[in-house]
Order: sequence, then C-alpha cells, then structure tokens
Amino acid sequence: MPLSTLDLDEFPVVVAIDFGTTFSPKQLMYYAKTPTVSLYKKTNNKYKMESWGCDSKLKKGRSGSECFLLYKYKTQLDESADLPPWSSPISVPDAISDFLRALHEYVAGKIEQELGKRFTRDSFRYCLTVPAMWSDKAKDTMRQAAIRAGLVKTSDHMDRLMLVTEPEAAALYCERSCKEYDLKHGDRFLICDAGGGTVDLIVYDISETAKGRSLSEVTKGHGASCGSMLIDQNFGKLLAQKFTEQGASVRNDDDVISNLVEKFAFALKPQFNGVDDLYLELPWNSFFEDIEFPDAIGIDEDVMRFTAVELKKLVFDPVVEQVLELIQGQLDKAKDCSAIFMVGGFGSSTYLLERVMQEFGNSIKTISAPNRPEIAVVFGAVYAALSPGKVTARATRRCYGVEVNRNFEVGVDPTELMVRRVDGVKCRDRFSTIVKKGTVVKVDECIDGAYYFTHQGGIPTGDMQVSIYSIDGDPPRYVTKLSPSAHILIPNPFTTSDPPGREVHFIVKFYFGLSEIRAETTIKGNVYSTRLKFDAVELDDSSNQSLFQKDREY
Repeated sequence: MPLSTLDLDEFPVVVAIDFGTTFSPKQLMYYAKTPTVSLYKKTNNKYKMESWGCDSKLKKGRSGSECFLLYKYKTQLDESADLPPWSSPISVPDAISDFLRALHEYVAGKIEQELGKRFTRDSFRYCLTVPAMWSDKAKDTMRQAAIRAGLVKTSDHMDRLMLVTEPEAAALYCERSCKEYDLKHGDRFLICDAGGGTVDLIVYDISETAKGRSLSEVTKGHGASCGSMLIDQNFGKLLAQKFTEQGASVRNDDDVISNLVEKFAFALKPQFNGVDDLYLELPWNSFFEDIEFPDAIGIDEDVMRFTAVELKKLVFDPVVEQVLELIQGQLDKAKDCSAIFMVGGFGSSTYLLERVMQEFGNSIKTISAPNRPEIAVVFGAVYAALSPGKVTARATRRCYGVEVNRNFEVGVDPTELMVRRVDGVKCRDRFSTIVKKGTVVKVDECIDGAYYFTHQGGIPTGDMQVSIYSIDGDPPRYVTKLSPSAHILIPNPFTTSDPPGREVHFIVKFYFGLSEIRAETTIKGNVYSTRLKFDAVELDDSSNQSLFQKDREY
C-alpha cells in the first residue's frame, strides 16, 4: 500500500551522521569528529569489535597480536573504485554496522543525558549521508547496515531514516550563505565535497520565490575515489622510497611508516600551501639507525625535511589534478556557474583551494571554502532533515525501467528469447525505459509507465511480480545480463472466470524525492510500494515477472 507521510512531531530530535572514510562526524547540540576506525579481537573463533574511534588506536598498542584495526572500509562500497579484494574476516556491511551501533549508543546516551528522559530513542529520527557517486545498491547497503545497527527498526516508517547525498547536504549548508556571497535568483554554484575517501561534485540552481529560496540540481552528481587518503598513501610511498634508498628495511606492515604518515596527515597536510617546505618530527626508533646517510634524505637529528617541489610532484598533484578534472567536467555540463564552494576535510586544504583558484579564478567570480568546511556535510544533513523540500529537483543517477514482453522481431531478437503465448509470439526479457539517466525530476514529480498483464489461461495461482532494473548507462534492449534492483509483488489479478487473453492494466510509478528511489504499482485501485532494495533473488525464466508488456501507444 502507499507509504504514509511521516509525522515529524513524533520525532523531535534529529541525529545527523556523516559516515566518513577517515572520520565520522555527528551533529547533536554540539559537534564531534571521530576516526572511522574499529578494533576487533578474535575470541573462540569469533570476531568482536572491542573498541571504535580514537580509543581503538590507543587500545591497539596494549592489546597484542590477537587484535587488529579495521579502517577505510567505506571505500569498498564504491563499485567504480579500483580496489584490491576485501581480505578482512569482517565483511564491509558488518564493519559499518558495528561502527554505527557503537556510535549510536554513544550519541543516544549523550542526548538522553543532556535533554532528559522525555527524549528517548523512540523520538529520534536520523539523516545519514552518502556519496553522490554511490550506486543505489551501495546506498541500500548503508541503509541495511543502519537498521542492523539499531538506529531504526524494519517496521519503522522508511523516512525515519533519511539518506541524503553528501554534496546536497553541503549545498544546504552553503545555501545559508548565499547573501554573503551575493548569490541570487538564477545563479548557479558548484559544490566540491572533498573528503578522505571520495570527492563528490554537483551544481545547483538558486530559485527565489515568495515562499523562500530553493535549490534544484543542474547536473547529475558525480565523483571519484580520489580523496585525501590517496595523498597519505603517496606520502607513505615517498617515505618508503627515501628510507629504502639509504639502506633501511621497510616492510608493508611497518608501524614506523604508518605512524609517520598519520603525523603528516594530521599536522602537516592541512597547512601545505605549495610554497613552503614541510618538516616532520621523527620519534626515537631503532629503525632510523639503519639509515646510512640521513642528511641525504633531509633528516637533521630528529626532524625530516620535505621540499615543496617534491611534495607537489609526488604527493599532492597526482590527486589534486584528478579533483580539477572533476570540477572542469561539472562546469562544462552546467555552464554559467557563479561560485565554487570547497567543503569537506580535504576541501579545506590550503593547497587544493589555491590550485582551484589558479585554474578557475578567471571564469568563476567566487571560489571559497565556507566557514568550517569540514563540518558542512553534517550540519547540512540536519538542515536536510528539517527542510526536506529545500531541494526541489534532482537529476537521476541511473536509468530505470522494468522487464517486459515485446512482439518478437525476426532477425533482431535471439530465438532463445522467443515465447509463444495466447497474445502472440513475444520476446521475453526486454527492457522498458521509464526514466533515463540524468533526467531532472522535480521532488514532487512522479514518472510512470503503463503496462498490462495478459492471462495465459488455466487456474490463476501465485503472485505476479514486477521486476525493476537500474542501469548506469544507456537503456539496454534486454535484461538477460542484469540483476533486478527490486521486485514488487502483486496478488494475482485474474479469476477463474477470466478467459485466456484477458488484459489487466496497471501503472508503474517512480518517485525520486530523496536520495533513494521508491517504486509503486497501481492495479485495480490497489497500490503496492517498495524502495529499491537490491536483493539477491535469482529469478526463474518461467516466473510471472515476464507476464506483462508495455501498453500499446499509451
């Protein structure tokens, strides 16, 4: 049946969580940021999370070899990223769920402590941020992990847990500064949300009406896994190269390298401006005794010098150049952009902001990192929950449609897909497009397609099934090599008195109100809804999902 409207008065407390690759901020009455790191321990052949965040790093040094740290697992949900296979005994969904559970316990405890018992966890609603570049499958994995973590229950209204893309949340944060930056009706601005793992970009158009200011997407959100953790990796490679050149033995699991990289990431990376050299303090360690000529690699007693030239060439620029290409791609699509806002932890980088200004300063009048850019996403997530109608239109990230039967075309369709039915010779497994990728859809707009089931005779048994597909690209002719993104089960609409060939028409509707997609089928006055859930059900060719086809000339 149709989803009812969530009664916001029942949930007076909004908890926003920006689950990051390297850090996970959460917004309550105050702001906090904790490393997205978990400490696991194996006991009786089972793994259990012993600690999380800052504590996990502190406890790791005292826990011995039976414990290990798990981090940067968010990037594994990016299906486009070129990453090595996940080798941890802890699955990525389990790691996310464990971390969210611990984070939620901490947050909920703080809220109950400071606001009193009248605000229990049953009065919370949540806004969880996700990268714009993520697929629907990745978003659903995050939703399911949040449910398993206990943020909400499966029986709760779906909108109690709201997913919003990170650049959209950042846009809502920056939107509050439009007057400060002299942005007005008809102007467009680009959000570049550069974090530890991903860089997300999107362009918004500003609309001023009597009802207030609203935003609409101009371009389809785009991004890549080229966040600042790649800079850390490049710095680690530079360290290993320098130490190896001078006779030190560097192992892949060497704590010396990882500790120095961590120092660089927190203390030096944010202040790099592309001009000044950086100096890294070295701890005492017997590892450095093996270095033959310390001064040859910039070591003077307990300090190691890195020139601005080598840092730009080997550490920063390989990543920054990717970000500049992403920005250029969005500007080429949007045209007439008035401002670029750099947000996120990496977005606050002095060097990155300088490079963006150098590259685009002549064509874009305003390029800025707003106040506290590292918290733009989590604050914007709160605004998204409080004002869900602020963004009035979004561009679809993928192509959406359903599986249908079509008239068989000799010489075009393969014979193995041909089926003879009471309504003629059909080609099964055809794809019927409802929404093309990149289509700008208003939040309150519904896009639909008209179809019908055809009774094939016999006694009606079992539910009918509408199989929904989402494709990252152009519409295919067939779905034979695709997996369905969701299914809508419909009670069999036929009766024993219906003759073979009887048609029952229905409508498939798609709603793109938030970052997740809801599909709905209306048949015989009844409505059946689902969100795209990406289950792994393998469908048999003879099942009922192939019993409907596109209406004629509707």
